[in-house]
Amino acid sequence: MIELLPVLISIALGYFLYRSKFLTDGLVDGFKKVVVNITLPALLLSAFMNMKFKTDYLWIFLAIFVTCGLLLIIGYGIAKIFKIKSPYFPFLITGFEAGMLGYALFASLYGADKITNFAVVDVGQVLFVFLILVPMVVMVGSEHKGSSSIKESLKIAIKSPVIWAIIIGVLLAVFKVRKFRKDELFIAVDLLLQFIAKPTTFLICLVIGSGLKFSLKGMKMEFLTVAIRLVFTILFAFIIRFVVLAPLKLDKQLITALFTLFMLPGPFVIPAFMKNPSLEDKNYVSNTLSINTLISLVAVFIVFLVTK
Repeated sequence: MIELLPVLISIALGYFLYRSKFLTDGLVDGFKKVVVNITLPALLLSAFMNMKFKTDYLWIFLAIFVTCGLLLIIGYGIAKIFKIKSPYFPFLITGFEAGMLGYALFASLYGADKITNFAVVDVGQVLFVFLILVPMVVMVGSEHKGSSSIKESLKIAIKSPVIWAIIIGVLLAVFKVRKFRKDELFIAVDLLLQFIAKPTTFLICLVIGSGLKFSLKGMKMEFLTVAIRLVFTILFAFIIRFVVLAPLKLDKQLITALFTLFMLPGPFVIPAFMKNPSLEDKNYVSNTLSINTLISLVAVFIVFLVTK
């Protein structure tokens, strides 16, 4: 429990600072921009450039990308069978909030030096979120559907420092730049990246805490969505663990990273890309992500205790 305590206290701090109006919406948005555009990319670039790349990782990238697609299809199937009205239900069943939650939790529990393992399992779902999920979210309420939404999403992906940090980091790992890790220039760059990345976890926790806005009354659909999501993400985590990871015989820490990823809530970018949502849909998505975040903290800690 002590490993997770700093995260819980920081999230609680973000919650109370926002409620006391010490943290404003503008300040929280500023924190998000700093994390997404500066500190998180620095963390990812450092993690990947120090990684000993293996071609087997490509199977992990593909497996998680495909899994996210299957979760989306399952979400649509469940919505149709049970006549769920919200068009955003399927989007809340797939994708994982690694950037604004996963990395912070994994680094706190397992150490920043192990973050590469989490980065490896994150690649597939990041690509899925930006290339598939975001365009579909945009299309729900957009007047300009189809190719225009895809173009909009691709523009966002191309401009994303997180995506570029992953791409550049993977390329540096493929070309084995880590063989220069004793070189003074490499050391200087890596130390700079690590220094910039240090505030990531704390800032993310403040942002998460400030975003916990919900009431427990009348939220049957939100809890049901989270429950359905967990059932299928846990199921697919075990499938990937035994069908993909077991035959590859890679670092066992990747299994821990996989289960940590699959315990996380849906992407926090969903509300940001909703076009003209109804108040009901807006509250449904926000409340579901908030509930899922709290449940994910417990689930991730359980994974930590089991794998410790």
